[in-house]
Amino acid sequence: MRTIAIMNNKGGVGKTTTAIAMADILTRDYKKRVLLVDCDGQCNLTEFFLPDFDPDQSLTLHHILTGTGEPLWSDNVEQIGDCLQLLPASPDLYELDLKAVLEFSGDRQSARLLDFVRAAQENGEADFTIFDCAPGYTCASVAAMIAADDVVIPAGMDGFSFFGLQSMVRQLRALHRTGVPVHIAGVLLTQWRASDVVLQGEALLRQSTIPVFGQVIRRTEKVPESTFDRRPVTQYSRGSAASVDYRRWVQEYLGGVFDAL
Repeated sequence: MRTIAIMNNKGGVGKTTTAIAMADILTRDYKKRVLLVDCDGQCNLTEFFLPDFDPDQSLTLHHILTGTGEPLWSDNVEQIGDCLQLLPASPDLYELDLKAVLEFSGDRQSARLLDFVRAAQENGEADFTIFDCAPGYTCASVAAMIAADDVVIPAGMDGFSFFGLQSMVRQLRALHRTGVPVHIAGVLLTQWRASDVVLQGEALLRQSTIPVFGQVIRRTEKVPESTFDRRPVTQYSRGSAASVDYRRWVQEYLGGVFDAL
């Protein structure tokens, strides 16, 4: 099983859209079994698939991180498709102590999500796990990075995004040196358009030491439209620029994964 954290310290760059599109492509086009994990206390991923979900009446990632979930990993997740499962989020994630997670050598919280993922892997019922992370180094995001094989960083291409991205990569590499096995699979340029500022920023980024995927995701109004329809953009508008680009990007990512195995 391959585990992927979709992460960026900046909001509004398409993390949840990327997680949803990637899961849809893997399940429909590649016939893979995917487990989605909502690591954001805003619960956007959870609300997208389960608009009536009540975190007070169900199990969530908070239960996994605090050790109060069900012993069998699959009893903690919601079935949302033939090959798609979701571990929901809840606002309770905001209450968890980030400092305790970062000091993971003496705290079991950070390892519980890794234990959950390993249980799913040993059970053989999922091919991919995708973590949709909140902006910043939250408790759940750090736990996701500890459990992930790869970190994918969706990013826009304005000045704030560019310099924030450089800072984030430095932080991830510093985290790697402390013993957290962070592997940056690459930056995924989202909301791309053929403007001077985007093209210049992209050229600068590709000249840096930061790994960048060759495929970009073009900007299209079909993405926000799809969120109102509560369908992945790859279903809502299969021929849209973003849908085509996301399929090409998943193909690029899988090529790298298979080469590494």
